[in-house]
Formats: sequence, structure tokens, C-alpha cells
Amino acid sequence: MSILSASSSIDSIPLNEHVMLLYNDDHERNNAAINYLNEGLKKGYHCIYASIDAYDSKSSSNISALSSKIDNYKENIENGDLQIVDFKSYYESALHLDLTPFKNLKKEMEKTLQNRKSQGKKDAILTFADAACFLSYNNHLAECEVLERWWHETTTEWIQTQQNITVVCPHPRCVLDNPSLLDTKYHLNRMHTITIDSSENIENKKKKKEKRILIVEPEPDIRCLYSIYTKYLDFLISDVKLVENGNSCLEYIFSNPNDNNDDYDIIILDTHLSDISAFEVAQKIRNRYPHKRIIFTTTNSLNNIRKIIDPMGIKDENVLLKPFDIYDFVSIINKPSSC
Repeated sequence: MSILSASSSIDSIPLNEHVMLLYNDDHERNNAAINYLNEGLKKGYHCIYASIDAYDSKSSSNISALSSKIDNYKENIENGDLQIVDFKSYYESALHLDLTPFKNLKKEMEKTLQNRKSQGKKDAILTFADAACFLSYNNHLAECEVLERWWHETTTEWIQTQQNITVVCPHPRCVLDNPSLLDTKYHLNRMHTITIDSSENIENKKKKKEKRILIVEPEPDIRCLYSIYTKYLDFLISDVKLVENGNSCLEYIFSNPNDNNDDYDIIILDTHLSDISAFEVAQKIRNRYPHKRIIFTTTNSLNNIRKIIDPMGIKDENVLLKPFDIYDFVSIINKPSSC
């Protein structure tokens, strides 16, 4: 899955994509919709704005509020290059897992594509569709996943049949960043080929994804759980190395011939290593790389280890108390680095 910024032009998005737009508020969402519709129209695409709020006069997302910002709005409507679809009834059908209206829209888009070819127009469609957005926003998460899976299967079919149709589905960050919805966010990421982040630029997002972690854990069963966790979080962690003792950890950390150690962003150390004290391992790493982030996992209480970790500058927020679940794990590795 590729990751782009909301400011990326339509040139950055190849045709035949299923795009997830993460947004913080209606202003960001509306601006993104306008920008991509305008870019698509400039390139000669047939553009579709399919929104639940398309004709809701109380919403800032209604087409009357947006039309003045869409280039040559009236002309593009009249010549058939811009289409507005009231998605309210579609949303209501999706609530009952009835995707018939979406399937009919699919047929209409395919027919439009054929007509454009016969008319000598650009045979490409860009659709901004927000039914799944409102499903997630209103906590109908199972229905949201069903709809997004259908879009994923449909766009995959279009790729195989070489039909140039891209679908952009906005999703509210306030919902999907909830740690308890990690499964949903993971599944939705998997159902899209590109994620556009409206609040982070592309370089910052890449840095977030490229997080590399070295985990030192003596227990084989727990190492197995780490392996499962980190594979499940491949949208967040680009690489993980699992070792069973402190000496192996130091070997990996100090083996960089250039001695700038860009290999691992986070070192996770269990406090019950068999060969060498985890605190000694941490101190050796601190001595050479004072800003390297170290996280301890332990069955000890914070009070019992605080007098040891405080002199190393390791704060309570970088201690993960066992037993923990995947949400605790994600939360702690997502915290900003503070040594």
C-alpha cells in the first residue's frame, strides 16, 4: 500500500486505485474532494461526487456549498464530465448489507466509460464516494468493512479488465485512530491500494511507516507473540528483529561499521534476560547512543525499577508492564521519542 499526502496531485495517483483519505474534519475532507475533482477535470476525466450530504442544505459538504470552488462547475455538469450522486439511499441500503445500489452504480460507471471511448473523450473516471465514511463515523464498522471489501473487489476487477476507474473513500481519523479499533483500521488499510493522509506530509508519514524495532525477549512463546503482533502491524512497522538475550542485542546494535546506527529506531528489552542484566545492556546502548529509544518490558512494578531507569533517562512511559495486549504495544511504540 502506498502512502501519499493530501496535497499530492492526481498525477501521484495512478488510475485503477482504491484510495483511502484520512481526514480530521469536514474542512479537510471538503478541500480534498474539491482538489481531486478539479485535478481530475483538468486531466479530462469523468468525475463523480457521490455523497450522502450532496443535497443536504444543512451540511458544509453539500454540492451548493462546494460548487463555487469546482472549476467550470455548470459547464462540466452540462457536458457530462461532472456527475453528482445523492448517496443517502445508498448508505441506508448498506446499513442492511444490501449493495444493490452500488452494483447498479458500477454498471453505470462502466457504461459511461464505454460511451466516453466512443465519443473520443478520456476513458477515465475519478469517483469520490463517502458512504463507507459515514458508516465508520456512525460506528457501523462491520457494514463499513463489507462495503469497502466490495469496493476493493470491484476495483480489482476493473484492473483486470483494464477499465480506468479510481475510487476515493474518505474516513474520519477520529474514529480509526481509536486503539480499540485497531483491527478495523488494519482491515481497511488492506482493502485500499493508496492512503492519502490529510494531516501529515508524505515524508513524515514515510518515517512513521519505516519504524524498525529490535526486541530482546528470552521466552520463546512471547517471541512468537511478538512475531504475530508485528506482522499484523506491517502498516506501522517496516522491520523487526527478535533476539533471545542481551549479548545478541549488543552485537546487533554495535555491528554497524559506520557507527551511526540507523538500523533500529526502538530497542525493546525484557528485564529478565538469562545472560546479562537488561539494565546493563541498556546502559551500554545509552553510553554510545544517548538518544536511542529504549523500552523495558517487565513483570516488576515501576516502583521497583524506577531507581535504576531514572539515571538512564528512561521514563515511566517507556515501560510496558506484563501481561499486555496488542493495544498496549501499539500505544507505547507510537508515543513520541523521549529516551
